Amino acid sequence: MFHLAIKDMRFSKVKYGLIALILFLIASLVLVVSGLARGLSDQNIAMLVESEGTEFYVSADSENELDQSGFLIEDLLEEVPTEEGWQPLITHPVRFVHDGKEDEKLGATMIPVDTNSKLYPGVIEGEALTNDEDLTIIVDQTMQADGVELNDTLYDEETDLTFTVVGFTEDQTYRHTPVVYVSEAAFYAEEISPNRVANTVVIFEDNDALKASIDNVLSEGVWVDKTEVIDAVPGHSSEQMSLNMMIFFLIVISVFVLAAFFYIITIQKLKQFGILKAIGAKNQFLIGSTLMQVVILSLFSLALAVLFTYGVTFILPEGMPFDFNITTISLYSLSMFLVSILGALLSSRRIVKVDPQQAMGGAE
Repeated sequence: MFHLAIKDMRFSKVKYGLIALILFLIASLVLVVSGLARGLSDQNIAMLVESEGTEFYVSADSENELDQSGFLIEDLLEEVPTEEGWQPLITHPVRFVHDGKEDEKLGATMIPVDTNSKLYPGVIEGEALTNDEDLTIIVDQTMQADGVELNDTLYDEETDLTFTVVGFTEDQTYRHTPVVYVSEAAFYAEEISPNRVANTVVIFEDNDALKASIDNVLSEGVWVDKTEVIDAVPGHSSEQMSLNMMIFFLIVISVFVLAAFFYIITIQKLKQFGILKAIGAKNQFLIGSTLMQVVILSLFSLALAVLFTYGVTFILPEGMPFDFNITTISLYSLSMFLVSILGALLSSRRIVKVDPQQAMGGAE
């Protein structure tokens, strides 16, 4: 079976080479689009995904959207200390002027944190943030694509404050903007957001007593889990749905394209199949030989597609939202492999119906 499949492929190199090329192109397109979809998703919700928060207290009428939720937390801070296991989360949109260059305004989301809390992500480069009133910040590393470096200054025109970048963090983006972390002490001392208004209250483990205490003080919201908050981020669901629909149709198209190719090839080889049947070859053997060719072509093409997609990560412009995720790549590669097998199986019915006597006479 294996030797017959290989000999046939060697004899018709161009024909099988074209099939491999088409499968490679379709698979590459699927994998690249999936990488873009995941990259866009990460850029929109990475801060929430990486957060250790398990449940969020949001306004009842906010539809779980953080930017539409808000609480005055002065009383809560007095009655339920944050040491009991909760933290306020504030997402404050800003536009920075980079190093005095008026034409380089950078959008970002500023989040004040206590560096001893679980909301603080730490740094991968530079100095850690400190709990003082200095106007120092750590920023997501995606801002490096905009030319931001350590010790650069970022000026916020709205508050007339200038911040110094002392460190970089990673995987901290929200609504397609990098997250900038500043100490709570500096944030409130400069009254960037007066009255301590938090978008949400976050807890980090299931604690019914703590939830009840918070609810008693605020009594204006509902508890939701992280998944519900992520799904409510504006544009996230529709963005992913559009890209996933595109990937779905690409896979469906590949079924019909591959089925058509293998059907045509099967029609062209009916005489050979008839002769092989006449000398004793079974249907299972002939179908198995055809599937073996599909397996070889698919594995070869998909391997090249994965390598191509990995290579794309090195040539994309810096800052392009693209994520080469092994799990996602493996899932779509397996889907394409199964689709290839399905496409070949659709033509196997013709092999079963081949009449050896007609094939020997040159007729179908």
